[in-house]
Amino acid sequence: MNFIKIISATLIAAGTILQLTSIIAGFRLKKRLPDQVRDKWLQVVRLLIFFFCGHLLFAFLLLHDFPYPRVLIDASIFFGGVFAMLLITLTKTTAQKIMEKEAQISKAAAALKSTDTKLSKEIVARRHTEQELQKAKRLFLKDLFEMMDEVLANRDQYTFNHAIHVATISKEIGRELGLSEEDLESLELGCLVHDIGKTAIPDDVLLKPGLFDYRDKDIMTYHPLIGAKLIARHIQDDQITDIIINHHERLDGSGYPAGLKGDDIGLLPRIVAVADTYDALVSKRPYKKSLSHEKAINILKKEAKAGRLDSRIVRTLIKVRQSIKSMDAGRQITAGFMKDVELFRNRSYFREPLTDFYNYRYLFFLDDAKLLKKNELLYDLILINFPKFGTFQLDIGYAVADQVLDELGENILKKCEEFSSRREHYDGSVMIFRKGLDYLIYSECEEDDHLADLLEQVTTLLKQAETDWHLLYNVFTQRYEPGFPVIQAICRLFEKTHTSSAVKQKKPQPLSWEKDKSCSL
Repeated sequence: MNFIKIISATLIAAGTILQLTSIIAGFRLKKRLPDQVRDKWLQVVRLLIFFFCGHLLFAFLLLHDFPYPRVLIDASIFFGGVFAMLLITLTKTTAQKIMEKEAQISKAAAALKSTDTKLSKEIVARRHTEQELQKAKRLFLKDLFEMMDEVLANRDQYTFNHAIHVATISKEIGRELGLSEEDLESLELGCLVHDIGKTAIPDDVLLKPGLFDYRDKDIMTYHPLIGAKLIARHIQDDQITDIIINHHERLDGSGYPAGLKGDDIGLLPRIVAVADTYDALVSKRPYKKSLSHEKAINILKKEAKAGRLDSRIVRTLIKVRQSIKSMDAGRQITAGFMKDVELFRNRSYFREPLTDFYNYRYLFFLDDAKLLKKNELLYDLILINFPKFGTFQLDIGYAVADQVLDELGENILKKCEEFSSRREHYDGSVMIFRKGLDYLIYSECEEDDHLADLLEQVTTLLKQAETDWHLLYNVFTQRYEPGFPVIQAICRLFEKTHTSSAVKQKKPQPLSWEKDKSCSL
């Protein structure tokens, strides 16, 4: 074998080995390549196999002295094998880098996923914490509002009961209208304090036992503004503030304090307006009787028809009327001693200016509050009047005449207090009241002869005033059976005094009993 054939065989063998090694390495490398390039790589390997087969064919031809340029063919076979090996090596290196990058990416993805899981847990925990804080905040607000309501109850028990009723009615209406739980909660809280501004209203208006005059109404119209200002400065809830300031607004603009109309009034204040009006109608007050549910509903229908109240809300109220009928008649949350405070407040309201006397209307309050024993005992009313007091004032002067009348009343008051202190039941069984220039004595009958004893002591004082000052007087008495309404008894007594023509009457004049008649005090 000559030298050329040896070199040719060496090149062919080396190229063939390189190509075969490259093909084997290509198949192994396929498993390490990413899925997205694996199919493309198999095509390259197949192409290497094709070239390998071609090189074997050329090698066969060269070994059989086929007339081709031997050196060129040998070199192509050899360099083909070298190219294939380089291709495999470069591909392997690239694949290694890709796999390292993928490993880094996978590791980063795992770390990111772990971080994402932690963040998700933290987000859930934070959301839960926020919900708990919001829940705690709402509970705190409710406790705070109930505390303010208790303050209001200590000022006026009726206003507190009214707030509880309006909250109950409004929540039933709101639930029927499909309000969210958050809106229902704001509605309830707003109702609990919708009249909180009344804490700033003077007792002369807030506790007035009669109907308001125009001055009283002007003062009362300030309570929504006072309450809204108080709440808005400390509680960031526009719905609650809206309820407080607008629950007396009316759709036709006839309400207060701003005279809003139509859509300017929100849904929640509209609900409270209907509930507030309904409860005011069915509640008993010193100046009015409570209306039946049916009569109250008829009034609400008329208000809705006139365009003052929301007709849809009135219809909803009618729909939920059964649940409203069964609501609690009122909760007593004040301490026991607050009854004494409430009684004193009302007594102070009824006290005549600059004197120790109470207006005779205070007797109506005591009767309404069931603080009298008249339902168990007979009771007497004694009226003392001074028919010629105008002439008496002209004779001795207005200031002196008023002083004489006040001193006489003070002496009678002392006699009544002494007489009452000897009673078995309680000190309030004999009381004296003022009605203009007249004096009215209420006395419960514990003994049969108690009236004669009391009249004797009172008449002695009147006779002394007549002797000293020539002050003419009349005394009228009337006895009533246990349980007879005081207001009717006073009406009857005043009616008799007006029809009497006596100018001076030194002996008390008993009055006959007749059928009950209505009168205006």
